[in-house]
Amino acid sequence: MEQLNSASKIFAVLETLCSDGDLRVAELSRKLSLGKSSVHRFLSILKKLGYVEKNQNSKKYFATLKLFEIGAMVRGRNRLVNIARPYMEELGNKFHETVNLGLLDGDEVVYVDKVESIQTLRMDLTIGRRVPAYCTALGKIFLAYLPEENLARYCRETRLKPLVQKTITSARELIKNLELVRKEGLAIDDGEFDSGIRCIAAPVRDDSGRVVAAVSVAGPRIRLTMERLKSFKQPLLEATRMISQKLGYIKF
Repeated sequence: MEQLNSASKIFAVLETLCSDGDLRVAELSRKLSLGKSSVHRFLSILKKLGYVEKNQNSKKYFATLKLFEIGAMVRGRNRLVNIARPYMEELGNKFHETVNLGLLDGDEVVYVDKVESIQTLRMDLTIGRRVPAYCTALGKIFLAYLPEENLARYCRETRLKPLVQKTITSARELIKNLELVRKEGLAIDDGEFDSGIRCIAAPVRDDSGRVVAAVSVAGPRIRLTMERLKSFKQPLLEATRMISQKLGYIKF
């Protein structure tokens, strides 16, 4: 409870700087009815995190653009979800399997939207769930299009843990698999993250051509044979092409 109270006061300091502009410690203390020592402590935390800076001449603190940057990222993500949703629903209606939209965050994939399968037996990963990149179709899309030095660093620093029998645990094997992903423009997870699930994914690009997201179709192996999975290829590629086009990507 005490931590929650401190957190709310930190946000109060930040919000006051955002709304009122540059302020000294004493001014913040008076406005928020907080002790100067507490205000100093909260400002120190915010400064360390990059949310505020101090003008050494005026001794006033001011909010940086970090909040603006975060807001821009959220806005961009929401725009992506809004653009992708109709195409994901179309894929879901066509194949009756779960359709996922994922983003890369560090070395993990975050599920940001999904269209549920109408089937009783289905893949069930909640929005916000994080999964490793190396053993998922969504993740392999991102890894395949990383700059060479970034991929080399990922393979060097990431432990490829064997989650199930089919999980790729060799960096050499992973790189070989990613070469195929680049060649095909698609990634397949054949029970590498969950032995009961198969998945196929394709990249979404922004106006600069950078891979910013990936869309996948996933379902239980008992229903999603490799032959059926591969039949998803063209509709999935067409859907991600249209999403990319809406984001400004033009392939010359």
